[in-house]
Amino acid sequence: FHPRKEKISPSEYVKSRLLNKDSRFRKDAQYVFYLLWRKEMRQLASGVYNLLKSTRRQTMSVSLLLEQVNTADEQLEARLCTMLQSVRGTKQFWFLRHSELKCMIREWGSPTLFLTFSCAEYESPDITEFLRKVNNVPPSYNIGKLCVEDPISVSRKFSLKFHAFFRKVILKGQVLGVVDHFYWKKEYQNRGAPHYHVLLWIRDAPLIDRDDPEKVLDWIQDRITCHIPDEQGSPELHRLVTSFLPLQVFKGCDLLSKGHWRLNHS
Repeated sequence: FHPRKEKISPSEYVKSRLLNKDSRFRKDAQYVFYLLWRKEMRQLASGVYNLLKSTRRQTMSVSLLLEQVNTADEQLEARLCTMLQSVRGTKQFWFLRHSELKCMIREWGSPTLFLTFSCAEYESPDITEFLRKVNNVPPSYNIGKLCVEDPISVSRKFSLKFHAFFRKVILKGQVLGVVDHFYWKKEYQNRGAPHYHVLLWIRDAPLIDRDDPEKVLDWIQDRITCHIPDEQGSPELHRLVTSFLPLQVFKGCDLLSKGHWRLNHS
């Protein structure tokens, strides 16, 4: 709200702070949550303004409002739900997202694939390089400590990686097939690292209840694999797979790869 020659929006101001070369702003957890609180207050104020603008009454007294609250007035409840839909994390916000997804399933049927993309920030060389660059720290600085100190940069870098991968590999590359529709949700783990849950609707994918089981199995086998990569041909991929997946997974997948498939569906 400082007077400027060119006015900027609150979101532009927050973005300039969090992406500033001076990392003190985004590393201060209290300041970040203060910015979040200000954003939610603006969203509530905007919701109240739109609510008042859409009501037929020009004015509403406190006694009338309390009467509607005490009598569980359905119209008032609907207006309050509409007002809170824009505030992320509220019950009304997630109810709207849930309704959107239900409409997609009702229109296009059950999604074909469910994917999860997790952020292995400790094992990502590009995230490590990015964090050291934006925070101006030496290579000897502990990467785990740096991720804890600057979770915003971790989240930003991973989000850029996810969107680029999803656009180039999943959508344009069509490694899983032609994607007709998709839906994703971004979540955060306790340590502050982000991950994405994704639903995909693949064109002409066989259905368990409709198509031949062998056709379904062939389609799955063509897209989903579970084996240890060759150590000589792909040493880095071999290291990653053997480091993060327990041996029991490969033993179970070995049985599946030998044809011991079974489909259970209701």
